[in-house]
Formats: sequence, C-alpha cells, structure tokens
Amino acid sequence: MLDRTKAPEIHEIDAVTLQIAEVTHLSNGATLHSIISETQPVIRLDFVFKAGKWYEHENGISDMSAKMLLEGTVNHTAKQIAEKVDFYGASLDVNHGYDRTEITLYCMAKYVQELLPIVLDVIENPSFPENEFNLLKQRSQQNLKVQRQKNSYLATHAFTKLIYDDSHPYVFGYGEHDLDKVNREKIQQFYQDRFLTQDLEVFACGAIDRLTHQMLSSKIEKLQLNNSTKGVEREKETNRLTANKEAKVELVEMPESLQSSVRIGKRFPLMDTQNYQKLLVMNELLGGYFGSRLMKNIREDKGYTYGIYSAMSPKENDTLFFIGTDVKSSVTEDTINEVKKELANLRNEEAPAEELETVKNYMLGKFLNDINTIFEQCDKYKRITLHGLPQDYYNNYITTIRTITPPEVRAMAQEYLQEQDLTIAVAGKYC
Repeated sequence: MLDRTKAPEIHEIDAVTLQIAEVTHLSNGATLHSIISETQPVIRLDFVFKAGKWYEHENGISDMSAKMLLEGTVNHTAKQIAEKVDFYGASLDVNHGYDRTEITLYCMAKYVQELLPIVLDVIENPSFPENEFNLLKQRSQQNLKVQRQKNSYLATHAFTKLIYDDSHPYVFGYGEHDLDKVNREKIQQFYQDRFLTQDLEVFACGAIDRLTHQMLSSKIEKLQLNNSTKGVEREKETNRLTANKEAKVELVEMPESLQSSVRIGKRFPLMDTQNYQKLLVMNELLGGYFGSRLMKNIREDKGYTYGIYSAMSPKENDTLFFIGTDVKSSVTEDTINEVKKELANLRNEEAPAEELETVKNYMLGKFLNDINTIFEQCDKYKRITLHGLPQDYYNNYITTIRTITPPEVRAMAQEYLQEQDLTIAVAGKYC
C-alpha cells in the first residue's frame, strides 16, 4: 500500500533516450523518417516542405498557398476531402510557418491506407479553385483589418520590422495592404516552385508495422518531385540577415487605447551555436516561467500587468529574443525602466544558487513532460533534423541545465543583454 506520509524518491536526470528514427531515402528524392511505437494504435504523418515565408518574394503568398491546399483537388472537392477525413475519425491540417509548411494527418493505424491517397492527392493535385481563392482572400483581408486594431499585433509587427527590415520574411504579420497584391497565379507558381520538390521530408510516427512502412514508402515514392535548384536560388536571394547593432525605438500611436503593448529584444545566436542552450537557462530565469524575475517584479511587486514573459523564438536562419507585456498606458515608461533594471541585475550580479536551482528543476521537469508521447518525441527529432543539430543535442541540453553555474548565467547576460543593443516597440499610448 502507498505510504502517503513519505515523499517520493527524487532521482537526478542524467540523460534522455528518444526514439530513433528509421530513415529511408526514396528514389524520387523524398526522405521518410519512421519512429515506431506500439503503445497506441494511432499514426501521425507530417509532410514537411521548404515552403514557408522565408521562400516567398511577396508577403502572403506562402500563407495563402498553404491555406488553399485543402480547398479542393482535381479529383476531390474541399467538402469531399473533409467528409472522408471525418468518416474515419481522423484530422488533416495544413500549418504554415516562417521556414516550412506542414501537412499533418492524425488517424487510427488501421485506416492509414484509406486516408493516405487523399493526403497525396492534396499534395500533388491541388486545383486552387478561383471562387474558393476569392473567398479566402476576402476572409483573410477582413481578419487582417481586425488584427491590426490590436495593440499586441501592431507591437510585434513593428518590433520585428525594426529588428530586420520592412520586407524581410521573418517580420511578423502583414502590412495593411500586403494581401491586396496576392493573386491566384502567384500562389500557383509558388506551389510549383516549393511544394513538389525533392526537399520533401516525411515524418511518420506511431503504430507503424513493416507492411505499413512498405506501403508508405511505395506510395510516397510515386510523387513526382522536381529538383529544387530554383528554390535554392531563391533562398540565397532572400538570405540577407545582417547584424542589428544599433538600438531602435518605435511607437505605434493608438490614441483611444487604454493599454500599451510593449516588445523589447534583439537577435540571438542560432540553435546550433555553443551558447544557445545556456541562453535558454538565462531566459528562463529572466522571464520564461511564472516564478521568473520579470513576473515577480512587474506583476507581483509593481502590479503593472497580469503577465509578462521573455522568450527565444528559434528559426532556421535566425533566433529572436523578446520580452512582451501589456500594461496600462500610464505605466508604460515605468515598465520599460523596470525591465531594464532586471536586465542590469542579470549583467551585474550572479544569480543566487537557490534561485538558479529552482529554474533548473523546473526546466528539467518540463522537458520530461514534453517528451511523454511518441508524437512529442517525434517533434524533438524533427527539430533536430530540420535545424541540422547533432543527435545528442537533447542530452547536451540536459547536461547544460544540470551543470550551468551562476557566473556562466551572468556571462551570458553580459555578452547578449547590453542595454544599447536592445530594440523597443510600443503600440498604444506612451504617457
């Protein structure tokens, strides 16, 4: 019988063991990564394309292209696709990002053979029906008008424009008239250039037996994929990341607003660099969880906000560090000054050992929770693959958390959080 008077034993986390994928290079140029788990009779398929915002020449084209994929093919209408997916109790989604676009199928393992042809039809034969495109564009433009009335949207948009430049693919959101220029012909051309290429990576995880693996390989191999030379040329053409050494400040005036949205930050190193994992610990201490310094000061002590956070957003060609909060307009300047004080404290003083130990335990526990399922483990493997990281990346992550010291955290702050390097954007009223 469980003795509830005794606390459970505590064990140190020395290393983690993630599922190893079986990698199959198919004759058409695609790569199939299979991670097998018989725990539950379900399968997830991720078709990952180099078709994110990074590869577009005009804002909105990659996003609209992705959204149009489920609006019909030459063989099925959007309604027929949705009905078949629903009939088998599955889900089929398209997710568009800065670097990649993903088509994801969740289904029972026994139904994957019936559903895979629908997914491949969506990939290979989208029809981009004109009427559906016009409706999608109208909805997207209306939604953009709504979003651009929100301080948080405008602050993040302005902040990323200051960090990069007006036309850079890593700028968040859209300008007021960006979607007006998108037409059906442009998204069809983007689809031809970026989706049917040999850059295709397929991640299959779940209850995949040998017959299922063979079936996936043979059917995916029949996709007619093109050499991706044209896409590589576009990538080089768009790759214009430059150092952001000069601090910048911008106010997006919203005279009727009672609140202000604040964004403060700068660019950080890529995931594969030496200091990235140490910076994750520093960020967690600063504003990465509910007990962080920013929360204790600006929420609990000053009462300026319901919530404030700091985050690192890694992409394949850059990493963005930023602090975000919404505050009453009258305390906007005070909030920014308090953030600067917390950054100065990180630079000038070593964190108490007990505080750092709390952060370490939180990060280790959260990591273990984040690899509970085979799907979450596949996500970690996918990140390693797409970012070109070593297979022992997450074991090194565990080691970094366990061994990092207060002087190392301070050194990271001194190197990467100098006040003169920060960019600040505010949307609302600056009283």
